[in-house]
Amino acid sequence: MPPVPVSFHLCQPGGGASCGACCGLYNFQDHSRFMLAEHLSIQTERLRHTPREPAAYRDAAQELLARRPQQPLFPAVRVCPLLGFLDDDRRQVGCLGHPKVTGGVDLRDCGVYRAAICETFTCPSFGWLTDAQARLVQAACADWYVYGLVITDVEFVRGCLRLIEWELGGPARPEAVLARPEALEAMRRLLGLKETAAREDSRAAVFGRFTRDTEGEPVPRTLDYAALGARAAPEDDVVLCLGHTPTTAEALLAAREQVRTRVRAVARALES
Repeated sequence: MPPVPVSFHLCQPGGGASCGACCGLYNFQDHSRFMLAEHLSIQTERLRHTPREPAAYRDAAQELLARRPQQPLFPAVRVCPLLGFLDDDRRQVGCLGHPKVTGGVDLRDCGVYRAAICETFTCPSFGWLTDAQARLVQAACADWYVYGLVITDVEFVRGCLRLIEWELGGPARPEAVLARPEALEAMRRLLGLKETAAREDSRAAVFGRFTRDTEGEPVPRTLDYAALGARAAPEDDVVLCLGHTPTTAEALLAAREQVRTRVRAVARALES
């Protein structure tokens, strides 16, 4: 039986999850939770007190762009100033110019993308993830910051499931993880490495497994095993997706062990 394609809205699936990645949310060298929460809060407050009409929103958007704390990591990926928190508790991110947010008027043209582009854009994860995989991410990452990082990194999701399968010696069905609270909690800790995994060099211009070329375009990173004095291991794709930039064999081994420990925890929970 072929895998079922994603059947729900990945941007606003509910259950605590929401995503603003296509609006450039993470497109900064420092894309820590603290920095992005501050950035979103500033945009939210500015637009909350802005009249909901095009001229005022355009002026506010230009002001927010000028006040941006960092330049985009990848210049070709636009960072929209209309992205903010949709709720008072600041747990849901989304477009503050969307007609469902404004009460009817469509102000998305005031940002960095035309409303028609926003309306028709389809996240690549819709085509690359299965419905079961996407639902697993939604359940395990019920948080605006982690969910956006994980749902848009298909190779990370697939890599984690592949490692669990190797540990089990058989299929790692997302439905089985969802059915067991202990396994879901272990999966939450594994996918949560997207936030907690410490990069060896926090100043490195990387986003997950990508870095910039000389033109500022994203290019995939690889590990120089010869320079590290190490051999390839199954965990390395996930290590790269987590943004690790190991410069020694010891650092690479530590990053692998961080992943391996959490993979084994998921496998144990599924076997119990």
